[in-house]
Amino acid sequence: MANRHSVRVSGWSNSRTVIEQDGKVMLEIALTHNHCPTCASRVRHVTEALSRRNVQYTWAYPPDSSGSFIAVAAPGDGLSVEKYLSGLLDLNISR
Repeated sequence: MANRHSVRVSGWSNSRTVIEQDGKVMLEIALTHNHCPTCASRVRHVTEALSRRNVQYTWAYPPDSSGSFIAVAAPGDGLSVEKYLSGLLDLNISR
């Protein structure tokens, strides 16, 4: 069963959904098929941050959401999902 919660990303207007499931953590980045300049910039930022760190990732599109999510391996024990994603993505993420 998936663990779902909302987070805030500094500088982003709306809260985002995080989904933890099957050894992966997913963060909502943008609306699916929304190519506005803001969403495009966010997509570019996270893909560049992950590429710089050689982090393997996939895009995920949960059927019960209209969002585009980045999916990465879950953090190790003792590290919060928010801190983990903040470090990977060069963003300030909090609950």
